[in-house]
Amino acid sequence: MTTALESRPREAEEESRPSEEELRALANFRYALRQFLAFSEQAAADVGLTMQRYQALLAIKTFRAGAHISVGELAEQLLIRDHSAAELVSRLEHAKLVKRKNDPLDRRRSLVVLTTLGDRRLAHLAFVHLRKLRAEKSAFLRLFETESHNE
Repeated sequence: MTTALESRPREAEEESRPSEEELRALANFRYALRQFLAFSEQAAADVGLTMQRYQALLAIKTFRAGAHISVGELAEQLLIRDHSAAELVSRLEHAKLVKRKNDPLDRRRSLVVLTTLGDRRLAHLAFVHLRKLRAEKSAFLRLFETESHNE
């Protein structure tokens, strides 16, 4: 049995094959991402948070230009299951970083909002992350500059 990939014309396969330079750029990009994520994980740990909790605070703060987010919407933003998001919100609530409030339009739904402490913790982490990204911006931008793009 022949798969669709095997039945493609050889020319199309050659055109879609990345060059060695492009493969190197992808490898360098993934390495730079891993380095940034390691930095981010440590920065979050330095203020007593996990990466997931930091990402949750960021999603809660920025959801739809400041509209309150439901637990289900948070799950969608973080690419996790609803019950995992509910547990995460409970942990954030226990740490006094967020609070739940009833959705005025649907009493069955609870909305998640940052507390003052959560907002301060997020602001600090965002500052640290932005400073790191700005310092290394040119390195990220150069990752995909190839000779073929410079022609």
